[in-house]
Amino acid sequence: MPEDSYRAVTRRAWWQETGALVTFAVIAGVGLLLASVARRTTQAFDEDLRALLDGVPHTVIEIALLSLQTAFLVGLVATPVALLVLRRPGLVVRGAVAAVAANAAFLGVSRLDFEHADGSSLAPVATVSHVPSSLLIASVAALTATLRPVARGAWQRILWSALVALALLRTLSAPDAPLDVVLAIGVGGLVGTLVLLAMGRSVRELTPSGLAAALAAVDLPVTDVEPLGHDDEWGVPVRSARTGHGILVRVVDDRAWRTDTLDRAFRRIRLRDTGDETAHASPSRAVSAEAMVAMLAADRGVHVPAVLAVATAPLGEAILAVERLDATPLDEVPADALTHDVLASAWHEVRRLHEVRIAHRDLTVRHLVLDGDGQVWITNLTRGEAGVADAPLAGDDAELLASTYALVGAERAVAPALEVLGTDRLVAAVERIVPAALTPRTRAAVKKVPDALAPLVAEAARAAGVEVPTPVAVERFKPRTLVMALALAVAIYVLAPQLANVSTMVSSVQDADWTWIGPLLLASAATYVGAALGLAGGTPGRVPVGEAAAVALAGSFVATFSPPGVSTVALNVRFLQKRGYPTPVAVSASAAKEAAVGIAHIALLVVFAFWAGSTGVLADELDKLPPAHVLILIGVGVLALAGGAFTIPKIRELLRKTVVPAVREAAEAMRPVVSSPAKLAELLGGVVLLPLGYGVALWFALQAFDHSASFVATVLVSLTAGAVANAAPTPGGIGAVEAVLTAALTAIGIPSATAFAAVLLYRLATFWVPILPGFVAFRTLTAKDVL
Repeated sequence: MPEDSYRAVTRRAWWQETGALVTFAVIAGVGLLLASVARRTTQAFDEDLRALLDGVPHTVIEIALLSLQTAFLVGLVATPVALLVLRRPGLVVRGAVAAVAANAAFLGVSRLDFEHADGSSLAPVATVSHVPSSLLIASVAALTATLRPVARGAWQRILWSALVALALLRTLSAPDAPLDVVLAIGVGGLVGTLVLLAMGRSVRELTPSGLAAALAAVDLPVTDVEPLGHDDEWGVPVRSARTGHGILVRVVDDRAWRTDTLDRAFRRIRLRDTGDETAHASPSRAVSAEAMVAMLAADRGVHVPAVLAVATAPLGEAILAVERLDATPLDEVPADALTHDVLASAWHEVRRLHEVRIAHRDLTVRHLVLDGDGQVWITNLTRGEAGVADAPLAGDDAELLASTYALVGAERAVAPALEVLGTDRLVAAVERIVPAALTPRTRAAVKKVPDALAPLVAEAARAAGVEVPTPVAVERFKPRTLVMALALAVAIYVLAPQLANVSTMVSSVQDADWTWIGPLLLASAATYVGAALGLAGGTPGRVPVGEAAAVALAGSFVATFSPPGVSTVALNVRFLQKRGYPTPVAVSASAAKEAAVGIAHIALLVVFAFWAGSTGVLADELDKLPPAHVLILIGVGVLALAGGAFTIPKIRELLRKTVVPAVREAAEAMRPVVSSPAKLAELLGGVVLLPLGYGVALWFALQAFDHSASFVATVLVSLTAGAVANAAPTPGGIGAVEAVLTAALTAIGIPSATAFAAVLLYRLATFWVPILPGFVAFRTLTAKDVL
């Protein structure tokens, strides 16, 4: 292979590093547990270790210590020197950043306000003479995590050996606190992985010269290589190599193979009856399987690119070379050129492929190409599999049907499919037109079509002469359901200890002052008035506050089965549209109100924070915080992570395409309101009343059980913890709000049983009671055509 066969490149935010992130987080959690609460375990381990060392001659221990220190110092000096000699200064910088950040993180964690029963500190970091401390263990763990992707063979062994050596040094020199090394390794590895995610991993990538050399080794000489970048959503690197004939080359490296493996595993867990096969054991196995499927299809008369060679590069990249077609993908062909004959030709190729029992699994219009003779070819059999059952074949038909529908419409997509496939196969395909089972490319295309997939399903049923078939239940769970389950699990975990205080809570309820129920319900009702005033103030012209309040009340019913925040915005826009406002004006008015709510919330938070500070109501709670230097280190760490996030292209793209336009749109929506003092006063009054009403309601609920509760502290809890909990992905924040508010009120000195009872009463008045009148308001407004 030529010397320039590989080049060093930086790949940022490789999401597969999340595995290492979780592993080190678990190690850090175990270390924190051992160092903080498992004191008996550490004491027993201390005693066993001391007994073991007592039987070892002191000279042997000294020799071991000297050897380990020498090995550590050599590795500490040799590693950066070797990287500089190899012209890898970027790795030295990454390692230095990771080591410093790990020191800061471990120092901050070790200073947390936790103590053992005997008063000793959480994680001792005192340095024994001439012996590296736990801070150095955290540093080396961070270096090991950061350099792990590029450290191969001997270098990886050196890194891990240095980490083991330091752990032994710490244990041998200070057997009275051996288990803090677990915390140091976990924290250091966690920080190192975060640095790796933020700054990117440096990897060796096959160059055009290396690709040409690998193909020449299998008797396929290459004279010119033209990099094509990334071919599709699977992120498979594709390059073109030109000899006497056009050749398309696909390179499957370790990254592409692991990405595909994780994607298959997720689909297999999430979807049922799709026939997703087990991932291939290696990149070379993946390429060999693709070549076999392609040759089998070609042997049976399917128009697929001819397989020319399969090769392997020195670092394990698998290479597949196929014939390069002079053809155009169907999604780039003009819509008027996608005639009935062209689409029928595509379906004939698919039918031949399925007659051999080969499933494509990614049969979009991107992977069907049209040549100059009007012949359609099937390409990209990356996920193809032979000998499959009927379900994957029907899934292919559904994919192509939905993909062509997004290009030419329902009628033109269904007619050639019915002609080639027949009624039974068409109905089977329609049954599997489920968004979750479609590829990301097809889902994105279908979303741009009015009414999404409904016209396609209706037209297919009409053409086949059957009733609209019931979709196959292929989805085991939705990602949103998984998030909701996780949120509820956390909420249950937090709330479960309160059940132990049921007797105390019952006693609190029996002694409650129920005269506060009336003010509590009035405060809850005030939030709907605030929402109405905010909407009326943010909308040009006159908007009846009474009707707007009824719309807000109807939103309390819709919120029980819709994603958080969606019901409010959707109902406001619908309400304004029914009053004759154009859609852009309705959306802008709703955006103006939401932007004003955010501004008012921040302003109230600042006011109450200063109020609480001036009155000293939270002095005891502030004294429980870590020392100032720890808070500063945590702040620096957060800023460093935020700065590192900005180096990730996808984060910058998200900010540029989503966040910045949203802020600009909100500012534009606020401009007409600011020009009218009366409207501005109405808007600001409403958006201040909205969050303040919830805070006052929480205070009234507490007054029913504890008259000593501080008004300032309670409202501050509502503005902070309550706002965060309401962002939970469960309808109305069920579970999360109860857990977070109970924990926050307990933190400011309210007994847990009292806090739990007050939160339940607060939620009853602000969430559960309004559901029934909200339903009545929704039905009434709908009947009157107000919504």
